[in-house]
Amino acid sequence: MSSKIQLISNALILIGDLPVTSLDGNERSKVVARNLYDNIVQNELTKYRWGFARRKAQLGLTAEVPVGTEWQSVYQLPSDMLVLIKINPGTNYQVLGDKVYCNYTGPLYCDYIANTPEHEWPVYFSKMIEYALGMDFAPSIRDSAVSMELLANQYQNASRMARFTDAQQHPQTPIQDRPFIDVRR
Repeated sequence: MSSKIQLISNALILIGDLPVTSLDGNERSKVVARNLYDNIVQNELTKYRWGFARRKAQLGLTAEVPVGTEWQSVYQLPSDMLVLIKINPGTNYQVLGDKVYCNYTGPLYCDYIANTPEHEWPVYFSKMIEYALGMDFAPSIRDSAVSMELLANQYQNASRMARFTDAQQHPQTPIQDRPFIDVRR
């Protein structure tokens, strides 16, 4: 499994720069990597419902009283959540900050995309991240639009393949309702 430094080093190699062993120092590549890495990774995690980053959690009811009359309850979202996928049981809700406001007071569960550490990433996602990093690092480090364009094409291919591979990890649920067939009976 990859580490942050390995991913950054591989991205730097892709743009024709030297790999790094740490992010300490004031070299251009280290400053760029240190400042851009987390945002690039979190952005990529939020673009798709990655199976490896998907989590389920029971939300805790807070003692907070909602302002106004629209909502009755406030639940705390998980601290590692990047994107909320769904709430269970299905109820109307609104996300404000790191809390869910709703009119439900029982146990509330959620599916979400977590800010997943690098050692939990599958190889296909790590490779896609290397291209995403290289594409974003290229203009700042190499001052090369050509490098960025080549890496953008590689990133698009890696992104498609990563989404395809990830989609194969979860079985598709067949549609159980057959209204057009049932109406004939």
